Amino acid sequence: MDNNEYVAAVDLGTTKVVMAVGRKAEKNKIEIVALKEVASNGVMKGDLKNIEQASQVLREVKTKLEQELKVVVREAYVGVSGQHIQCNRTQGYVTVQNVTDAGVTEVRKSDVERLIDDQRNASLPAGKTIISILPQSYTLDGDDDISEPVGMEGRKLEAKFNVIIGEETAIERLRRCFQRVGLKLAGIVLQPLASAEAVLSDDEKELGVAVVDIGGGTTDICVYYDKVIRHLAVIPIGGNIINKDIRAYGILERYVEKLKTSFGEAVAERTPTDKYINIPSVNGQAPKEIAVKTLAGIIEARMYDIIDYVKVEIERCGYKGKLGAGIVLTGGGANLKNLDLLFKMHTGMDVRVAQPTTYVAAESAELVSAPKYSTLTGIILDAVRKGHYTEIDEQPAEPVALQPSQNMAAAAGTAAGYAYNPTAGGDTVSGYGNPAEYEGEAYGQGVDNNAYGMESEAQGYDPAEGDEYIDDYPPEEELRVRKPKFSERFKRLLGSMFSEEVDDDDSY
Repeated sequence: MDNNEYVAAVDLGTTKVVMAVGRKAEKNKIEIVALKEVASNGVMKGDLKNIEQASQVLREVKTKLEQELKVVVREAYVGVSGQHIQCNRTQGYVTVQNVTDAGVTEVRKSDVERLIDDQRNASLPAGKTIISILPQSYTLDGDDDISEPVGMEGRKLEAKFNVIIGEETAIERLRRCFQRVGLKLAGIVLQPLASAEAVLSDDEKELGVAVVDIGGGTTDICVYYDKVIRHLAVIPIGGNIINKDIRAYGILERYVEKLKTSFGEAVAERTPTDKYINIPSVNGQAPKEIAVKTLAGIIEARMYDIIDYVKVEIERCGYKGKLGAGIVLTGGGANLKNLDLLFKMHTGMDVRVAQPTTYVAAESAELVSAPKYSTLTGIILDAVRKGHYTEIDEQPAEPVALQPSQNMAAAAGTAAGYAYNPTAGGDTVSGYGNPAEYEGEAYGQGVDNNAYGMESEAQGYDPAEGDEYIDDYPPEEELRVRKPKFSERFKRLLGSMFSEEVDDDDSY
C-alpha cells in the first residue's frame, strides 16, 4: 500500500471500537478499504477512562485490521467527544498591511492565518487545550457578515470564532492509549463535526440543519447555518440509558440489545397492546415476559429526554425556527423504528435518518451502510479532503496474541443522563450537572415497572399459537413474540376489574 494514499481512523466509542482504512476515490468520494469492529472497554460517556482496558481493545481491532490487509498501521486519526468538550465564543482583529501596486491594502490568506493564530495564543483555563478553531463570520472596515475576506480591500479585519477546547488530561489519555499499541496519534477530530461531514449535503448546510448523533454514552449535536458551523454540544446521555431501564425488568444483558433493536419502537401508541415477548430466564426458571408496548414506552421516555436536550441546544444557539433542512439523525441509536417520527412529533421539524454513504464510493458503501459508522467515515473523509494521510507499511504485521476484550455495554449503560441546567450560563458544551444527581426523572419520564401490562413471569407459550422466533439465538434461548391465549386475556381482565389499586400513570 502506498503510504501517501491511505488514511487509518479509529472511533473509540462507549459501546464499540471501530477501526478502518480508507483512500481517495473519484468524484470527491472515498473508498473504505477495510473495517473492523469490537466491543468497547474502558470508555465511559465518550471519554476514555481506563487506559489499560481501552488499549487492549484497540490492540485487538488493530490486529484484526492488519491481518486482513497484511500491513502494519503506524498511525491513525481518532474522534474525540465527552463532557470535557467546550465551545467558547471569541472574537479578534488584525490590521491588514499588504499594500498593492494600486496603493490599497488587500486581505491575504496570511492575514486570516494571523487572526486565527491570535486565538490560539489567548489564555485558557488551567488544564484546557484548544482542539479546533471555527471561524463564524468576518468584518472588514465595518462591513460585516463576510464569509471569505481574502482578496477584499480594507484595513481592519475582524472575526468571530467558536473555539473548541477540551481537557489536556483527556487528550493525553488518548495519546498514551495509542502509544501502548504502537500507534502514533495522527490527529484528533471532533466527533460531531466528523458525523456531520459524512451525512450532510451542501444544500442542507446552507439551509440550516442540526445533526444529532446518538451514540451509546453521549449524543452529539452540530448545527450548521449558511454553510458555517454555528454550534456544537455534547449531551451526556445516549442509547445505553435505554438498556439500563430494560435490564431493570430482570432481563439478562445478552438479550437487552437484541430486544431493543428487534422489537423496540420509539412511539408507544403505535404498538399493539396484545403482544408480549418471551425472554429466557436463569436456572430453569420460567421465561420472563414483557409487553411490546412496555418496551416501546421505555424507549419513548428516554428518547424524549434526548429530544428535550436537542430542543434546548437549538434554542440556546439562536437558530430555533431557522433550520430549513430540519434535523438529521445518525449514530448507532438512530436505528430505532419510528425514531424520526418521534423527533418530528416533538420538534415540529423535518427529520431524516442518515447513513454515511453519500460520499463513499459504491463498491465499498455497504461496509459503512449503518448510522453507527458516521463518525468513522467522517474522520477519513476529512483527512482525505485535506490531503492528510497516515503511515501504513506494506510488510505484514507481526503476529500478535489477541486479548479478548470484555463487552462493557452493561457497565457503560449504568451511567445515566444528567440533570440539565439551562440557567447555568456560558457557552460550555458540558455543563450538565453531576451524574449522581440524575435520577432518570429529569422530564417527568420515569419508567413505571407496571406500565402497559408488563408481566414478570411467563404465562406459558405454545409454538402452535404462532410464536415468532429470532433465528440468532439457540433453541433454549429464543426470544419470541406471541399473542396471549384467550384464557390469559380473560384472567387479566378479571384481575384488573377486582384489583385493589389502580395505576393511572400514563406518563409515557
